[in-house]
Amino acid sequence: MKRGASSQVDAMKNTRHLKGFLYCALTMIFFGAGLAGAATPETLETAWEEALSGNLGIQAALEEQLAAKAQVKGARAQRIPNFALAAKHLKLDSPPTITTNFALGGPLSVTYWDEESTYYGASTTLPLYTGGRISADIAAAEAQQSAATANTSQTISAIKLTVAAAYIEVLRAQSSVKVAQGHVKSLASHRNDVNNLLRQGLVARNQLLMADVSLAGARQARLQAQHQLELAGMEYNRLLNRPLDTTFELMPIQPQPVTQSLSELDSQALDRRADLKTLTYRATVLEKNAQVARAASKPQVGLTGTYLHHDNRILNDNDILAAHVTMAWQVFDGGITGQRGRQFQHQAAAVKARQEELKALISQQIRAAWLAVDTARERQRLAGLNIEQAEENLRTAKNRYRSGLITSTEVFEAERLRIQAHHDLDNALHDSVLATLQLKHAAGIL
Repeated sequence: MKRGASSQVDAMKNTRHLKGFLYCALTMIFFGAGLAGAATPETLETAWEEALSGNLGIQAALEEQLAAKAQVKGARAQRIPNFALAAKHLKLDSPPTITTNFALGGPLSVTYWDEESTYYGASTTLPLYTGGRISADIAAAEAQQSAATANTSQTISAIKLTVAAAYIEVLRAQSSVKVAQGHVKSLASHRNDVNNLLRQGLVARNQLLMADVSLAGARQARLQAQHQLELAGMEYNRLLNRPLDTTFELMPIQPQPVTQSLSELDSQALDRRADLKTLTYRATVLEKNAQVARAASKPQVGLTGTYLHHDNRILNDNDILAAHVTMAWQVFDGGITGQRGRQFQHQAAAVKARQEELKALISQQIRAAWLAVDTARERQRLAGLNIEQAEENLRTAKNRYRSGLITSTEVFEAERLRIQAHHDLDNALHDSVLATLQLKHAAGIL
């Protein structure tokens, strides 16, 4: 009677376990390693292309480039003569007159302007000397354009690294699911061994209970791993600007060797890091703005040509042509111009200080990424050796358990070591790939 009840309990447990397995299997088909709805596996390069094509940060950076380009054209246009039209209608309360006294005829009043008249005019002005204001303004605009271009490159590199991290996280999560499935399979096999030995009366019932508890924990770990895979897939889809439930398949990535030396990477970073270039150009912009401000205290000379037409009945010639050279020199403005120049100079000095600080930070980033690559590859080598040993250790433990030489505790420990070895290898592999990409990003070559 007890044996029949035990069989029913085992059957119910197996039914629940089968349902759980089917649920995880179906979820894995949708989100897992295959993500079977995709026709062609995606590579990291295609992921970058898709992410960059619709990224709002890239669009904003490109708009800033267009704005800077327009600023350059506007600054250069200051050298071109301007042309202006003007019209005015004048109405006086009384026409102006000139009164003279003649010795014989007495006083004489002459009207020299109509009480009401209309003026039309056109003028053009060419700047001859501006104290370097226009040249400095053009140089500032060109530096701003270069800064916008460098900022776009910096944004692209940062997005590529973020997408790469999400790509690798999906691969890592897929590996975790596979390891978790293997863990469940191994513990389920051990539970069958325990159940067979229990039926033969060779082990106590608590051995089966221990196996059930361990198997339930493994199934929970599998569900958690599957949940992490779903989250990683959603984040990856979000970065690629597509629906969060889009199915896909990813090509695995193998670690690439680093061929440059540490000093070469340092040199490349100083030459190619976009954020470093951005600070250089921004310092130039501020220095040129200081020159523009100081130029306002110098003479401003221009050549002006004017045509003026009067609708005036009194004048014999209503059309006037004139050319003149004008000079404006603001000798004193209370120190406003000088203070503005000093303001820009101090701001430029602040940017240069941040630039030097960034150089030191870049060197640190390169060395940290270099060490991470080296450490991850050594971890990968050691973990590869541990895998074979852990698998052999588990096989030996299970055989000894079937022979009654050890308890289940040693089997569980051997299984734990095997799972840990697989996790160590997967993490070392993916950490190595990510560290290599981080090193390229730090060197400005991603």
